[in-house]
Amino acid sequence: MKNILPVEYPIVTGYPVIANALSVLQTRKETMNWILLNLIVPIVLYDAENNKVLLDLGGDHTPWNTRYLYDDCPFLTIYRYDRTWLYEQNFDIIDFVRWNIDRQQYLYTDVCRRYISEYQCNELDKMHDLFVYGYDDEEKSFHIADFFYGQKYHHVTIPYNNYKTAFDAVEKYNLPHRIEQTTDIVVIAHRELFNTWLSIDYENRNFVLGALKERLLECLGKTNTSYMRLWDKKLAYGINGYTLLERYLEDKNFYDTQFSYYNCICVQFLLEHKQVLTKICNDILKNESLIQEGENLVKSATIFKRLILKAMVKNSCTYNQRQNIVILLREMKAREISLLENMLRAIG
Repeated sequence: MKNILPVEYPIVTGYPVIANALSVLQTRKETMNWILLNLIVPIVLYDAENNKVLLDLGGDHTPWNTRYLYDDCPFLTIYRYDRTWLYEQNFDIIDFVRWNIDRQQYLYTDVCRRYISEYQCNELDKMHDLFVYGYDDEEKSFHIADFFYGQKYHHVTIPYNNYKTAFDAVEKYNLPHRIEQTTDIVVIAHRELFNTWLSIDYENRNFVLGALKERLLECLGKTNTSYMRLWDKKLAYGINGYTLLERYLEDKNFYDTQFSYYNCICVQFLLEHKQVLTKICNDILKNESLIQEGENLVKSATIFKRLILKAMVKNSCTYNQRQNIVILLREMKAREISLLENMLRAIG
């Protein structure tokens, strides 16, 4: 038997928790407006003490806390399991995965990376969240997705036994059970909306434009809502985040190898955020002038990303090169402010 659930390549891939949720959500057209409205506000956290920068998009406005895409999403139903419970019930993880997929439910589990070759990892204490969306009994393999070693988010297949070994190794080697963000096992199902408080019509243009206006003001730093912790010098929302990014990039060691993981995620998020803005101009506002403005912003972000990655690959960045990067960042900020303000004018 073979059963592969539908997935779409996520519009935001900078962080796997977001990417996995979006790959499920994007399979249904009615979710797109909700997705766009919840990914529009970039949040920057600059840790000067450790010289690294983190960037997240939207959500509950806590950097890298992306549970909102699961727990607060009106289009998904989430079930969480502790792997200890699974063992106590004598469930075989392969059968458990197949059983859920046959019920149109996706899975998200912690595994030991050592036993999955795509991770290219030999360390026993390294775990990662693995997304499973299909199986093939004839090939005895699962269809999975993740950020594998040195590559972007992509889909592969792995043998049943490799997955089982990687899953069991977490318990076998007493690796930590993670409960704060995703727990050991997450089962994801589409939620059928009925007449409940969750049944907000995201296809209603008046509602969508009203919510979009609030988000755009938030991006411009023009709101004073309680959750915007403006007193925190390490944290900035929307356009204000550029100040923290500039401060980080002016440091002569930002390209150091130890920060490469965070830098890759940051510049990927930064680029994908501009793509989200452009998609809003296209799908919601349907304005050709704004679409062109958004595409120009995407081009600037693409060049910016290349410069950062080039510095990381060379493991060097001269003073003049850093200044050029900062100049491009400032230009990108000016373009983004112009786009956000023009989007507000288009709403009226």
